[in-house]
Amino acid sequence: MPATVLIVANDKEVTNHLATFFNKKEFSILTAHSGRQALAQAKARLPDAIVLDATSPRLSVKRLVRSLHRGSHPLMFLLAQNPNRIEGGSNGAVVLPRATTPKKLSQRVRTALDNRPPRELKVGVLTLNVERRRVARGNRAHKLTPKEFELLRVFMTHAGQIVSRKTLMQEIWHTDYLGDTRTLDVHMRWLREKIEDDPNAPRLLVTVRGEGYRLETK
Repeated sequence: MPATVLIVANDKEVTNHLATFFNKKEFSILTAHSGRQALAQAKARLPDAIVLDATSPRLSVKRLVRSLHRGSHPLMFLLAQNPNRIEGGSNGAVVLPRATTPKKLSQRVRTALDNRPPRELKVGVLTLNVERRRVARGNRAHKLTPKEFELLRVFMTHAGQIVSRKTLMQEIWHTDYLGDTRTLDVHMRWLREKIEDDPNAPRLLVTVRGEGYRLETK
């Protein structure tokens, strides 16, 4: 199955030019020409890798990189005029000189994809398919909504640890406001309905009174 790569730049000529250097048998190419388009494409198509032209004048690069890294955690490549100046805001992305040839860029993306870890998370009886946003438990599998997926991803990457409600509101809803967390309660209920035998008596995703929640590892 071809890897999906999203190329983001204000200039359509840039995206079209870069796209021509990605072998169509190996890659399925998406393009976006604004931050809003990039986020919409990333949410809908869950790309394996994202190439972002950090020299594009109308892109808020740091904010966009943080937002794109959420969810399915694609590999990120930034093209910058001065890579040393953007390192601090790369958020784990690979930063390359803007002068990197398209052919070399496509080779770097291919190599990184070949060496990436499996896009599944496994904790106890649960398996989370990051690409499809599906969780499986035994013979049961469920498609997750974006928020359910992000919640479960946080719990699985912190399995066995207590995750506070404040952390979840910050990570998933991007707010420090804890005055009304009913939306968190609703999404926790929906998630438990998909992974628990009895959502009213959870044994996998348990509540730690006064502290938060913990995903059990057994």
